[in-house]
Amino acid sequence: MRKLGFILIACVLGLLAACGEDDAVSPNLYLIPEGYSGWVHVVYDKDEGQPTGTEGEYTVIKVNKDGKSKVKTTFAHEGWATNKYYYVTKNGERKELKPGEMVHGATEGRERIKNAGEENFFIGTEEEFAQATDYTRNAK
Repeated sequence: MRKLGFILIACVLGLLAACGEDDAVSPNLYLIPEGYSGWVHVVYDKDEGQPTGTEGEYTVIKVNKDGKSKVKTTFAHEGWATNKYYYVTKNGERKELKPGEMVHGATEGRERIKNAGEENFFIGTEEEFAQATDYTRNAK
């Protein structure tokens, strides 16, 4: 019985060790122009995107008035992170947008080519999201 317990503990510790660093993903902080409503499309391209900044543990991604951003970072699609979303006024003031209230349909993203990936999410009310078409059908 002791042997079985030892083996079980060893297996659990092995699984925890295997899940450690590989599942760590830096969360993103999205800055969206105040009043924007619709799909946000972010392209991760370390060769051609715009540089990103950081705020604490967050990678800062600025979204333009058309809901698009192309950033100079690689796409991390494994692991868990809690992102933050903000409307930003013209004078730089922020208003936090809550997932489920004003942020909907966030995708985990998809890899497009070797160094790029993309993700989409919707900014707006639940009613606006319900009436919106799927971003991937309209994106070109």
